[in-house]
Amino acid sequence: MRWQTRETEKDGSELPTEESSGSGRLYSWWRRLIGHKGSSGSFSRWHGSLDEPNQRVIRADCERTRADMEYFRQPLVRDKMEAMLTCWCRTQKERYKQGLNEVLALFLYLQAPEHPHAAACTDDEVFDLFTAFVKDYSPFFSSEEFVPLQCAFIFFRRLLLYHRPDLHNLFVEKGVTPDMFCMPWFLTLFASKTPMRLAMQLWDRHLERGEPHFFLFLAAAVVTSAEKEILQAERSALPEILTSLGMYSREDMEGMWSSAENLLMQTPATFVRRVRRIVLQPEVKGPEEGHKQLERLEKEGVFFILAEEVVGHCYPARPGEALKPWQPSASCPWRLLLLDLRPAADFEATRLPAAVHFDVAQLFPQSAWSGRKLLWGKESEPQPSQVLAALKATLGENWVCDSQAHLCLLGRSEESLLLRALYIVLTKDLSLRHVSVANGGFEAVMKCAQKHNYDIIESQPENGMLDRHPLPSSASVAAEGAAAAAAAAAEGAAQKLSSVLSSLKRVTAGAGVRLPGSQSPGSDEPRSSPGLGPPTLLARPGNWPADFDMSQLPRRNYQELMASQHWSCVALLVRRPSCPELQGSWQGCSCILSLLMGKVVCAAVLQEEAVVLAEFSVLQVAKVTTKKNLPQTAYCHIQDNAKQAEPALVLYFSHGAEQVSSFASALKDARQSKAARLRGYEQSRPLAPPAAAKEAVAVALAAEGCNERDAAEEPSERQEQEAEAVPAQVAEEPTEQQEQAVAEAVPCHSAEEQEPTEQQEQAVAEAVPCHSAEEPTEQQEQAVAEAVPAQTAEEPTEQQEQAVAEAVPAQTAEEQENGLATEDVQEPSEQQEHAAVAEAGPAQAVEEPSTK
Repeated sequence: MRWQTRETEKDGSELPTEESSGSGRLYSWWRRLIGHKGSSGSFSRWHGSLDEPNQRVIRADCERTRADMEYFRQPLVRDKMEAMLTCWCRTQKERYKQGLNEVLALFLYLQAPEHPHAAACTDDEVFDLFTAFVKDYSPFFSSEEFVPLQCAFIFFRRLLLYHRPDLHNLFVEKGVTPDMFCMPWFLTLFASKTPMRLAMQLWDRHLERGEPHFFLFLAAAVVTSAEKEILQAERSALPEILTSLGMYSREDMEGMWSSAENLLMQTPATFVRRVRRIVLQPEVKGPEEGHKQLERLEKEGVFFILAEEVVGHCYPARPGEALKPWQPSASCPWRLLLLDLRPAADFEATRLPAAVHFDVAQLFPQSAWSGRKLLWGKESEPQPSQVLAALKATLGENWVCDSQAHLCLLGRSEESLLLRALYIVLTKDLSLRHVSVANGGFEAVMKCAQKHNYDIIESQPENGMLDRHPLPSSASVAAEGAAAAAAAAAEGAAQKLSSVLSSLKRVTAGAGVRLPGSQSPGSDEPRSSPGLGPPTLLARPGNWPADFDMSQLPRRNYQELMASQHWSCVALLVRRPSCPELQGSWQGCSCILSLLMGKVVCAAVLQEEAVVLAEFSVLQVAKVTTKKNLPQTAYCHIQDNAKQAEPALVLYFSHGAEQVSSFASALKDARQSKAARLRGYEQSRPLAPPAAAKEAVAVALAAEGCNERDAAEEPSERQEQEAEAVPAQVAEEPTEQQEQAVAEAVPCHSAEEQEPTEQQEQAVAEAVPCHSAEEPTEQQEQAVAEAVPAQTAEEPTEQQEQAVAEAVPAQTAEEQENGLATEDVQEPSEQQEHAAVAEAGPAQAVEEPSTK
C-alpha cells in the first residue's frame, strides 16, 4: 500500500486517498481526525518568526524529543518541529506548554524514512493532524492553568475509588496524588516514554475507537496491572514505582487495553458523560469560572449517577421502543441495586419497584444517622462492621462477592449528610467496590420516572399480601409485560442478566437461587426462563444434589393430602440440613403443597407415593412473598430460619399466580384458626398452685422420707409416656445437681406406693379441678403436666431449666436454622405453640413485603 494521488477539493485543497488494495495509517488518522475535508495549508502559508516568549523552552524540548532515535536527532527535523510548535501557538493563540512536543513527534514520524511510504505525507497534513488531535483528544493545553487537567485528575480518583477503593485509599493514606504519575499519560496520551512503534499502534486503536475519554480507563488499567507491587511498597518507593509504569511491549498493551475495556463496560454512563462535558469539551470560559467548577467537583467527594440512568436500570425498555442513551442494553454486564435510605413510612408510601429499603435511622437509632438532634452527650457512630452486617442481611451474603452488582444509594435531597456518611463508610472504611449516589436524590429520580410514565408503587397503609389485596395499576400491568420481554431477551446473553431481573437477583442472592436463564459454574443441566415456559422438572428440588437419596425421607398418605386443601407446585428450593450448599435454579420436582391439620406439608409425588420434602406448623410461617417479575413463584419464610432473611421454600405454582394468592389466603386462615384455638385453651387452662401449697407439698414429702431414687424406680404412667418421646440418654450416673433437679421437678413416691397425705391431697385438689371418670381430655393432661412440677406459670426456676436442658438433647445449630420438620425435626407441641403465641401476642397475618 502506498499513497499515490491527491483528490482536489472545490477550494483547491488536496485530500489524501488510498489505493484500492487497502488503507494506510495516514488515511485512517485523517478520516478519524479531519473527516472528508482537505488540507488547510495553514503551516505552509505561515511565515512568522520564532519569537515566542518561551521560545528557548520550545527549542530545548525539540532537542530532547526522542533523542534515542536517529530520525529525531536530525537538525532538519528539529527545526521543523520547532516551527510547527511555534505556528500552533500563534494560530491557536495559546502559550507553549511542555508535552506538545511529544504529541507532535508521532505525527512527524509519519514522514520518517523507516515509516512505510513516508514521502506521501506532507508538512501541512502533519500539522493539521496534530492540531485536530490536540483539540479533540488532549484539550489540556488550551488552559493557562490546566484546569481541565486538574478535573481529569479528580475523575481519575473517582474512577479508581469506584472500581478499586483499596488502591485509592492506599494513595490517600500515603499522600500520593495522580499528578505525581498521571500527567504525562494524560497530556501525551501515553506517547511519552512508550516505544515509538508501540505508541503508533496504541494511537491506531484510540483513533479507531473514537472515544477520547478512554484514556482515563487505560490509566486505571495501567495502575491496577501493578496492584501487587503497589500494595506491598513502602511510602518512599511508591512515586518511583508509579512513574515507571507504562506499556513497553505488545503484550502489555493488549492486556491493559482489554482491562480498560472491561472497566469501561462496568462503569455507569454518567461518568463518561461528565468527563466529556467537563474535561474534553469544557463549557466554562475564563479562569475564574474554571476554578469554581474545579471547586464544586472537588467538594462532591462521591461517585454520582444521574437520575436518568438510575431510572433506566430500574425499568426495562418497553416493547418496540428504542433504547435511550441512559438505558442499558439487554446484554448489560452489570445490574444496579438501588438502596433506598428514606424512613420506612416514606418508603412504604412511594417507591420504585426495584428499590430495596435500608432504614439507617431504624438500624442505628443511637447515631447521628438517625437524624435526631443530640442535646447532651457523645454521639456514637455505627461501626463499619455493623453497617456491613446490616447490608448483608438486606442484600444477602453473596452481594459482597458479586462483581456484577453495583450499589446506588438513594435518599432525600436534604439527607446529603447521611448519604455522604454512608458512602464514606462503604468505600473508605470497608473498601467496597461499585458504590455510587443518585444525583438529585429521590426527588430527581421520581420526577424522571414520572416524566417517562413509568410505574411507581404507591401503597396505602396496611397493604400486604395475606390479608390485603391492592389493585394493580395499568402502568404496573405494562411494566410486567415489559419485564417478560426483557427476560426473554436476557436468555440469549449467557451469564449476562437484564436489569429487569435485578430486584429478583438481589432478594434471592442470599438464598443461593439463581435467576432464570443463569447457570451455575460447571453445571450442564438445562435451564429455562419464566418468560419462555415453566421450570425444568427433575426428581428432586432444584437446590438438592443429583445423588440425593429420596428413600430416606418420610412418607405421607397421598389420599390424605389430596383430601385437604392442596395446590400443584414445582419445588425450586427446599432447605434442609443435609443440603447446605444451594445451587438452585429454574428447575425442581413436581410436588403437592397441602394444609393438613395445622401443618404446611410439601410432598413430592414419586411413583404414587407422597415423599415429604418439608413439613412445619402454620404458626412457624413468618411471611410469604412473591415477585412482580415472577408472580407464579412464592417464597415462604419461617421464623427459625436465620431471622427470615432467606426463604425456606421457593415454589412455582403450575396453575397461575391466582394459586399463589389462594395459598396465601388459606395459610392466613389456618394461622388465625390455630392461634385462636391456642388462645381459647389458654383461657380454660387451670391456674398454677399457689406458693404456699407448693411449700406444704415439699414439707409433707420430706416428712414421708421420699427420695429421688424411689421416684426413678417407680415412674408414673405419664413419665413413662414422656420418656418414650425423648431420645435415650447415655447411661451415666446422674450428678448431684441432676438428682436435685429431678427431685424438684418430679413428685416422688415411696417403693410401697404410700397413700398421699392430707396436705398432698389438698395441693392436688387446688391444682386440678374435678372431672367425671371419663377419658381425660388433652387440656386436662396439659394441666396435670404443668401442675405436678408445682411451679408458677410465669417463670420456670433455674433448676427446672437445668433439668430440661439435660433431659432433652439440644438441636444442632444447623437444624435450628433450617426449621423444617422432616424426619429429623419434630412438630412443636401444643405447649410450644402456646408459648410462641403468648410471646408474639395476637395472631398476626403473614404479610408480604413490598415488591423490590
